[in-house]
Amino acid sequence: MSRTSVAFVGAATLSLGLAIAPPVLAEMEVQVARDSKGRVYTVDMDSRRFYRNSNGIIQVDFSLSTLGDDYWHRATASCNPYDVKSDYYGWDWTGTKSYPAGTIAGDIARAVCRR
Repeated sequence: MSRTSVAFVGAATLSLGLAIAPPVLAEMEVQVARDSKGRVYTVDMDSRRFYRNSNGIIQVDFSLSTLGDDYWHRATASCNPYDVKSDYYGWDWTGTKSYPAGTIAGDIARAVCRR
């Protein structure tokens, strides 16, 4: 009987220790761009899903946020031409235009398109 009691006390101590431990973030959050107002855009690199659209262009669905925002927002990047679409940020496809490196859309697309 004492063996059972020790097991329960040990389990209670272990679960108490786990309850106090800080949460571990599963996301690989990477800072990918900064706009002229100083807003820093981050991408959850673990959320990326690569696929080829009906036109043969590689696209990536991913989660996008800014520093200080507690939420992730869905976005899609085109890998050639480089472009980003996000309903939350109000960004839509530009068509055939490819954003160069050094622009918000260009930097975000290049970061998420790298494997």
